[in-house]
Amino acid sequence: MNQADTLSFHTVSLSSAARLQQLFMALPYPVLLFDGCGQLEFANHAAQCCPDAQPVLQQLAAGVPLASVMLPGLDADSFARVLATAAPQSTELSLPQADGKPGHYQFTLTPLCDASGKVDGVLQTRHDVTRQRQEAQRLQLLQGHLLEMAHRDALTNLANRRYLELKLERLAADSAASLCALLFIDLDRFKPINDVHGHDTGDAVLSAVAARLKQALRGTDLLARIGGDEFAILLEGVTESGARAVAGKIIQALEQPFAELSPPNRLGLSVGVCLFKSGAAMPAEVLVEADQAMYRAKRRGGGQFELQQL
Repeated sequence: MNQADTLSFHTVSLSSAARLQQLFMALPYPVLLFDGCGQLEFANHAAQCCPDAQPVLQQLAAGVPLASVMLPGLDADSFARVLATAAPQSTELSLPQADGKPGHYQFTLTPLCDASGKVDGVLQTRHDVTRQRQEAQRLQLLQGHLLEMAHRDALTNLANRRYLELKLERLAADSAASLCALLFIDLDRFKPINDVHGHDTGDAVLSAVAARLKQALRGTDLLARIGGDEFAILLEGVTESGARAVAGKIIQALEQPFAELSPPNRLGLSVGVCLFKSGAAMPAEVLVEADQAMYRAKRRGGGQFELQQL
């Protein structure tokens, strides 16, 4: 059975046409039927109950040309394309629902052909896809939240090691060849504070360290906690003197004791600085060099930085 047999009202008997009309009238979604000239031939009950379509349907029923009205999902251009291509077309629009809240609707234009295969009518259907779109948005937000959690340190809410590695991977693929710096940071004298005051206090101190470090940086600098009492800072578009200045600034930021604690309440920083150019250094190499520079600074007594350039 071809399309003309199933969809055209013009090639079936009167009783069959009446049966089809009853069927379309009973459908729960809006259905409109136009002849090949754009004249409205039929609108089912659901279509007649659409607030956004009621005035237009009255105009069309009075003989106003399709080109002179604004019907959701159908205009003279889209109607002409369906006639010319004999191919269905779909579009999705956001329209107010009955309660005034935004809704999402899929409009489909289906060509209807006579016995010779010529398009002599167009069927428009409207389906409410609001719930599907809301569910898709909810899943997208959930996935974004899960991705954010996967890239965040739960204690300090800083970026974690994985996120830092991803940033380094992006820089490795960057052909701009700009100078960057990775600062590897290890806390000096954190273990005595953790042992004497307890792990909860140790966690609070780590969060306070993160806050001090953040205050010493630009908004564009990346600060990450990469594990335990280790942090990292990624500086993009920096000079050697700028990287040295940042290293000195963060060391100074930790010189003040944590006054709310009884001794031991002082920390220091051992910092390894690795200078590298984007597009020329691999992430693993940068991480290793910064880590080794940090340990050299710690072996020299801590409270200082060591710089390495790739």
